Amino acid sequence: LAQKRKAARLAKKKAKAAKASSAEGSETSTAAVNSTPDGDQELRFRHGPPVRPNGSCAAPTAADSASASPDNGRGGATPARRAQVNLDRGTEVVRREAELKRDALHIFRRLESTSTPDERATLCKEAVALYDDIERRVGAGMASITSGRIVYCNALMECGGLDALRECQDSRDPSATALVERVVPIIFST
Repeated sequence: LAQKRKAARLAKKKAKAAKASSAEGSETSTAAVNSTPDGDQELRFRHGPPVRPNGSCAAPTAADSASASPDNGRGGATPARRAQVNLDRGTEVVRREAELKRDALHIFRRLESTSTPDERATLCKEAVALYDDIERRVGAGMASITSGRIVYCNALMECGGLDALRECQDSRDPSATALVERVVPIIFST
């Protein structure tokens, strides 16, 4: 009975080793048969050296173990962060965004200070037109458009414009509703 158990364990180990070697594909592995002290043979399966994130197959160094991040609770180590590259956005891009912010602040400050519904409706129409004009003002690339929309919404938040927009929306102004539909997804997307 004991010999049958040993034979079954050996067969399982061989099957597991064969399955692992076929699943690994290009990774090099070696299987070695070693003798145990009692004379039985067992299969020992050894994988090649660990693969680093950059693709090299060198053995881990002390620097690798020092930079390894702790277990994040999801069953593995967290990946290392990439270094951020500082991009020069250019003076023209910064100038266009500053003009957009200036114009948006001008509209939202007037909206904040006005009290008549007609003036609020007119200013909401201006704000919607400015929002819809962002692509032409800052550029057609999606990064430029997104940056312009963020600048616009930051100007709105700086003036407390959400409160004024809420008041306009309560008065059933369709321009205010259109403006809210445009800016709320951007403001609350983070």
